[in-house]
Amino acid sequence: MSFTRKAALGVVACTAGALLTGTMGTAHADGDLYGAFAIANLDDSTHIAARWNYPDQASADADALSACGYSNCFIKLRWSNGCAAYARRDDNLFWAIGATRAEAERNALAAAGPDPNPLLVGLGSAEPSTATIRHSACTANAG
Repeated sequence: MSFTRKAALGVVACTAGALLTGTMGTAHADGDLYGAFAIANLDDSTHIAARWNYPDQASADADALSACGYSNCFIKLRWSNGCAAYARRDDNLFWAIGATRAEAERNALAAAGPDPNPLLVGLGSAEPSTATIRHSACTANAG
């Protein structure tokens, strides 16, 4: 197989992989890719939308805001060429980015702080509370 055909096959495989992840937007194998989380704080809940694999930040922001669907939506987190995640502990959200999904998720959990010591919870001097990853997303060109 010639180099040109191998390169073309690689581009097709990367593009197909990006499309199969269920993300919206256009992936460019040789350019920067952008993502955004939009959030709306409602009276009794929070609505969050994530969009990634866009060729520019403005497009990622616009689609995340549109997907959020409320008039008070705003962009909470932007990233490019990597991953983003958010964790939840009780009613608090913690946002982070990273080069890989694992790194972004670790960073979000670290931002939430350590879980209470089980011994202190058992003695009644601390409330049980665990941070959990609620969502993470990566651009197609993430490490």
